[in-house]
Amino acid sequence: MRSLSVLFTTFVLVAMSAAQTSTPESQSAMPALEHFSLDQADKSLDPCSDFFQYACSKWIKANPIPPDQGGWGTFNSLAIWNVAAVRNTLEEAASKPSNRTPVEQKVGDYYASCMDETTINNLGVAPLKPMMDLIAKMRYKSELPEIVARIHQMIRPANLNFIDAQYQGVLFGIYASPDYDDARTMLATLDQSGMGMPGREFYLNDDDKSKEIREKYLQYIARMLELSGETQAQSASDAQAVLAIETGLANAAMDIVVRRDPKNLNHKMSLAQVQALTPSFDWSRYFAAMHAPASPQYLVLSPDFFRGMEKLIASHAAPHWRAYLRFSTVSFMAPFLSQPFEEARFDFQGRTLFGAQQIQPRWRRCSGNTDADPGDPVGQAYVAKYFPPENKERMLHMVKAIEASLSREIASASWMSEETKQRAQVKLAAQVDKIAYPEHWHDYSSLEIKHGDFLGNATRSANFEISHRFEKFGKPVMRTEWGMTPPTVNAYEDAQTNTINFPAGILQPPFFDASKIDAVNFAAIGAVIGHEIIHGYDDQGRKFDADGNLRDWWTKADAANYDERDKCITDEYTQDVPEAGVKQNGKLSAGEDTADNGGVHITLAGLEATLKSQGKDLDSPADDGMTQLQEFFLSYANIWCGEVRPEAARTAVMTQGHSLNRYRVNNVLGNMPEFAHAFGCHAGQPMVHANACRVW
Repeated sequence: MRSLSVLFTTFVLVAMSAAQTSTPESQSAMPALEHFSLDQADKSLDPCSDFFQYACSKWIKANPIPPDQGGWGTFNSLAIWNVAAVRNTLEEAASKPSNRTPVEQKVGDYYASCMDETTINNLGVAPLKPMMDLIAKMRYKSELPEIVARIHQMIRPANLNFIDAQYQGVLFGIYASPDYDDARTMLATLDQSGMGMPGREFYLNDDDKSKEIREKYLQYIARMLELSGETQAQSASDAQAVLAIETGLANAAMDIVVRRDPKNLNHKMSLAQVQALTPSFDWSRYFAAMHAPASPQYLVLSPDFFRGMEKLIASHAAPHWRAYLRFSTVSFMAPFLSQPFEEARFDFQGRTLFGAQQIQPRWRRCSGNTDADPGDPVGQAYVAKYFPPENKERMLHMVKAIEASLSREIASASWMSEETKQRAQVKLAAQVDKIAYPEHWHDYSSLEIKHGDFLGNATRSANFEISHRFEKFGKPVMRTEWGMTPPTVNAYEDAQTNTINFPAGILQPPFFDASKIDAVNFAAIGAVIGHEIIHGYDDQGRKFDADGNLRDWWTKADAANYDERDKCITDEYTQDVPEAGVKQNGKLSAGEDTADNGGVHITLAGLEATLKSQGKDLDSPADDGMTQLQEFFLSYANIWCGEVRPEAARTAVMTQGHSLNRYRVNNVLGNMPEFAHAFGCHAGQPMVHANACRVW
């Protein structure tokens, strides 16, 4: 699965900001939604030199990065609005004196338990004592399967498993995903994980900044161990052991660019074959402790990682593993513990990795936690109040217009054979478009939520979700199921289910604005739609067929033509990123860059067809002396307005497949002759690329 914007939406959950639209902690008033305005353009600047600055400099100046954010942009602003919307629902459910529905009881008591700082702080590490005692009693490494299983049952699984990212878990990751060769069936999937930093590069790179971050991480490990009850001397010694184990896992992990090719992940094994990878870790005991059903086969994404895990189990003594398990548990569960744990975690995760200076207000953290755990009940309330049915109809109209645009693009492509074109059209016709919220809400009636038991509520919610995912082993794939909650400000494409997914959270201004003309909406939410559609035909998505199977449906010549066009994109985006202090690898960001470039192209063509049906064209007047085409490009740039701190930029460029926002504007539009036409740009100017890259 690939999302539209990992950096901003992820960081909102790490350190949500009070921002310029915030309300006092004691109030529940909604902040104002932002709406696109042509006044945001700085017409004293030359649009042909740096369109990002032309379109966004005034917005950035008026919206500085708040102290508890690593970055700030239109994504963040809308995410904060959504969190405030969720908060209103949760506070009402939490304060309702009687006659609550079962759903109101669950979400209300979860939120209230999170907001009860006095109880949480008084308890300290006590809620984790049973787990800490279990780890402390471990004498033999043969006990690892049961203990790791207990920890896995406590930790909230990620909303999405991105095939080009590291899955976050303890020692390894486990989840259900479709069989690469038969996407109708779900398989138990074993993935590389076990590292507390964002990616293997943080452990292995030898530059001064990487060494500095590792030293701070070592201090973080020691601090967490000390808070959990170890002496200062013991925590310092154990921190070295933890870092050594995690570095070993990083060495064994698959390179992030190699991992982007799904063919490198397709390793199906029997349980006996999995066991042969790691003789020292008894998988039968692990799965029994997890209460996991048998899987027809086990998808092992990185066999070398598990071979490396075996070497680490053999080479590190039991005390080292106790330290690793203790730290991992406390680090993951810190957001649900007392203030010292939260502050220590924020100091490294928020400040060191993202550059934030303050932790987010508690009500925002609690709103985000409630949405992430009993998510569907929260989502139901959100869409009922903030997403009217007519908005869904207008969204569907845009989706169909943009899909039709891609269909025409495929039909007219001079570099594809008729055989490949036909298969591409079959895939496009089979795509499922999911808008706003699920058709069927998940049943949370068996989930127990108790008033005043925050960590207990979090761990029971995690176990509930993990059990639900494990139930899928060997079962048919449910294409209608969602991987994001409705209030999420993001979108994603899933090649293995051949779906595009747009939660209601992103279908608000400035992305979708019912009061604006088509040019504005096609450029904003339409570009998101186009981006996700193109993901099905980027360098990863094109390797999956209409049914979601990993199958080469391209002729040899067409595949070579694709790779040649794709190389132009990867070369263009392999560039120094001064604000990050590192170089971007265009092979890492290739899928997202292709989706950005192709998405805007097919969306503009969809707008052109829509305007034609209205008796207009792209050069027709729009608002305030602008043409439809000019307003389209300004609205597109607006969704990427914002900036990030150097720490956040560095983390993103090193570990994520997304270019930073200014490049998502300037590189994309510099490749488009339509942009040069709109603003009268000419050859030789920065926004007119001599070698204009294009796949779609």
